[in-house]
Amino acid sequence: MDKNQRAVMLRESWPLLFAQQPPRPLKVGIMKDLIADAARRDIDFPGVEIGKALKRYTRTIPYQLALASESQRYGIDGKPDGVITDEQRAMALNWLNNNPNYPQTAAPSEQT
Repeated sequence: MDKNQRAVMLRESWPLLFAQQPPRPLKVGIMKDLIADAARRDIDFPGVEIGKALKRYTRTIPYQLALASESQRYGIDGKPDGVITDEQRAMALNWLNNNPNYPQTAAPSEQT
């Protein structure tokens, strides 16, 4: 399965979470929930492939911007499920500020 197929599988299998634009911050532990849900629903999306898809999804500028600017995390049903801590927000800001593809002048403010 290639990266594009994995992205399509995420969007099609859990549209309330992955079909949103801009991306929503995922709840902590979402991979475990996705693997269990895929098995329960008999979706042919092995855990290793889900992990690869999540890694690619969460290592994007739009996702990191969401972590830096939002307060809620979301579960597979698309509903709020957890909050983003100050430490997690700081990590997202650090990731953005150290990403050569991200324009430094547009980084979200560290002030809240």
